[in-house]
Parts: sequence; C-alpha cells; structure tokens
Amino acid sequence: MTGLVALVFVLAPRTKTPILTYHDIIRVRNAKSVWFDCTASEFEFQMNWLKKQGATFVSIQQVLESIQGKRVLPRNAICITFADNYKGFLDYAWPTVQRLKIPVAQFVHTDFVGSKTGRPKMSWNELRVLSQSGLVTVASQTCSHPADITKLSTKAQDHELRDSKKTIESQLGTKVFALAYPNGKHSGQLAKEAKRAGYSIAFTEECQPLESATSAWLVPRYVHTKYKTAWKDSLE
Repeated sequence: MTGLVALVFVLAPRTKTPILTYHDIIRVRNAKSVWFDCTASEFEFQMNWLKKQGATFVSIQQVLESIQGKRVLPRNAICITFADNYKGFLDYAWPTVQRLKIPVAQFVHTDFVGSKTGRPKMSWNELRVLSQSGLVTVASQTCSHPADITKLSTKAQDHELRDSKKTIESQLGTKVFALAYPNGKHSGQLAKEAKRAGYSIAFTEECQPLESATSAWLVPRYVHTKYKTAWKDSLE
C-alpha cells in the first residue's frame, strides 16, 4: 500500500495469530443484552478453553514487535483486546485476566471516560491502576467514537486520532502506540492518518489472522463470538 510500510513477519513455522476483540463483559445475559456482550462466565470459559488448546497469550506490544521483525511470536499465540472502556471489564473480566495473567489491551474513547450514562465507563483512576498492573495496555479508540470515522473530514479525523492519544498519555503518563478504529471502519487514507498521528499499529475488525494484515495500520481482529473459528484458522 502506497505510503505504508510493507510487513515482514518474524514467526514460528506454520504459525497464524488470531487477535480477539471483546466489548462489554456483563454478569448475566438479560433482555437488554446485545449480541456482542459477553458474560463473566463465558469469558472465563473461553480463556480456559484457549489455554487448554495450548494457546500462549501475547500483548499488542509483542504483536507490534513481530510486525516490525523484532520478535518471534510463540506457536499458538493469541492476543486479547477490549473495546469501549466498559466498566464491565473491571467488574467481570479483570479477575480472570489477573488469575491467568493474560496481557490485554483496553481501547478507550476519551470523551466518555468515567461516564455513568448508559453503560458505565471506567474512570481515569481505574484505568491508571490497570495500566500500572503490567497486564493492561490502555490505547486509543478516538475521542468521540464516531460511527464511521472514514466519513469525517481530514481535520476531524486528525482531532479524533491525535487528541485522544495526547489525552491518554497526559492522564496515565504512558506512551500510546496503538489505535482501534471505532466499529472497525477503516480505509487506506485513514491508515495513513493513523501513521501520521504517531500510532505504530492500528486495528480493524475483520475476522482474519494477524498475518493477513497489509500494513501495521490495518491489523485485523476477530469478534470474540468467533473465538473457535479464530483458533481453527490459526491452525490451518
């Protein structure tokens, strides 16, 4: 892709790497639940199931280093990410993440941090504690989570990408190197904007392994409901 660096993965033989994305983690399913909700028991089951298959959980930092040719990912590597900064992560997923020592990424839309409207979002203090745990990488999902960021002007895109990054870095004192496109909406032009905004890696929501990525700013992820498909694909 013009303007974006071609990828040369350093990988173990016959390895493909799935990346899963979760959204809200809820206690139990009810009439208000949506298809992309995951209950606490479902999340725990899925993580244990992956471990039983021989999965090795890797961080998005390790994924990036693999793309950059600086690291060989282990066989059966898998990466776990979360979207939207829901407090359900802290309440219902965090105990499993801690127990199994799973490195995860939490993508945050900065305009809504700490919001109690609708589904509660985690606060900056909560994100700070998670970030300091060594297990959670807090990264950007833009400022306002536009429904389709590709339809915004270049100026508006620049605001969404740069200001969210600056805000997280200011609040948490960490370097933000990763971006998730809201709703997975992406384009070649947006990938170039993400690179210019200072991101080293950006994620879509296409259900394909890491190795199908055409650039570091167009890295696919599977929605969590397809975790078995993702694992099967990794073995082919």
